[in-house]
Amino acid sequence: MTIDTAEPLKPRSQYVDEAVQMAIAGNWDEAVELNQFILDNFGPDDTAQNRLGKALTELGRLADAKAAYEASLKINPQNTVAQKNSSKLDVLLQHKGSLRGGPSRVDLNLFVEEMGKTATASLKAVDGDVCSKVQAGDVAELRVNGDGIEVDTVRGIRLGTLEAKLARRLIKFIQGGNRYQAGVTSCEGSTVKMIVRETYQDPKFQGKPSFPIVRKREVEFRPYTKESLLSRDPEAFASDDDDDMNGGGGAAEATMDLEEGLHEVEEDDDSESVDFSDEAADDASDEEDEDEGK
Repeated sequence: MTIDTAEPLKPRSQYVDEAVQMAIAGNWDEAVELNQFILDNFGPDDTAQNRLGKALTELGRLADAKAAYEASLKINPQNTVAQKNSSKLDVLLQHKGSLRGGPSRVDLNLFVEEMGKTATASLKAVDGDVCSKVQAGDVAELRVNGDGIEVDTVRGIRLGTLEAKLARRLIKFIQGGNRYQAGVTSCEGSTVKMIVRETYQDPKFQGKPSFPIVRKREVEFRPYTKESLLSRDPEAFASDDDDDMNGGGGAAEATMDLEEGLHEVEEDDDSESVDFSDEAADDASDEEDEDEGK
């Protein structure tokens, strides 16, 4: 990337947006150049120093990245991003001899879950201080080792081993030609969680998902009543009936009146039945007359 210094400066926010997009795309060389340009033309800024430190770290320039984060802390000693990454770089610099350098472009799709194509897993046999060397977003590689699979970052930091059940399944696909990539989703204490994605499927495995597809069963609504609300003592109901029977006379009389009102009414044989047929016919003729009048 070449920045034309002869042109009038654009707003600082526009350069910042461009620097962020370069980081997302993994264009770390250009990100270094642009963030340095922002610092040179707009003055000291801790966030720009953080972006510069990140880009330098991705390029394997650990000492320069450490200096960038230290410069950020001079501007803002409370910058937690700079504090965290500066501490991690201290550890990385101590193990620099065993690390592989070079850029590692991150495919954003790696961290997007896809049915049958991705799976999440917690690693086993993790070193106690591994989280001081890696962070969420780091890209990792799978390496078959006997009947297990070892997981290392692209810079050579060992993370741990995949769960045995998942490893046995993937070994068959890897030996058959499939390819996979992994990424760190979280790292706390000695717990490393990964997402593993199938990046290439051999034609012989067409139609066979790398990871089992689990379909969630639809939950039907089922009404339940708390056990404490149910009474299993028959005497509880009997006592209520006794109270009603032994209650005040007013309640008993009201009950008797209600029952009297529910007695079946006997028909009187002498009563004259009412025939509504003539009335219905008259109503019908009236409606026809009204229609003709309209």
